[in-house]
Amino acid sequence: MRKRWFVISVIVSLCAGVILGLFVPHLLRKDVASHFTPNHFLANYLSLSDSQRKKVESLNRAFYPKIMRMRAQLAEKRAELSELLEEAPLNQEKIEVKINEIAHLQAQLEKEVLNHIGEVGQILTPTQRKRFFSFVRGRLRRREKGWGRDGGKRF
Repeated sequence: MRKRWFVISVIVSLCAGVILGLFVPHLLRKDVASHFTPNHFLANYLSLSDSQRKKVESLNRAFYPKIMRMRAQLAEKRAELSELLEEAPLNQEKIEVKINEIAHLQAQLEKEVLNHIGEVGQILTPTQRKRFFSFVRGRLRRREKGWGRDGGKRF
């Protein structure tokens, strides 16, 4: 019986390997991977003209690195806060300072995102703008439903 299960698992593994070998290289090709970028999604979703697409890409080139730096700073501050929480006795003053630093960075991040959304909106036609802001509202509503990415609960 064990030998039978072993043979079946080897066959399943080989089949999985063949399937992955056929499809993964296709997914990793640059032209296919580009379909998953924010620029490509937005260009398709809103039917952007070449001129609009270039303007949005230019905005994104400045925006995304800035946001990534801010997120890294937030992660660092949160890690510092977690270290403070491990200390005994708790230093409420240091904790309060760290919470304020995190809140300030989070507010800056929110402002950057909203400014970027507004800048993108300025490039769009009225019809595109309506569709874009409807999409943004939908994303915000999903995040309001719970914690985590797209409203997913962590606990």
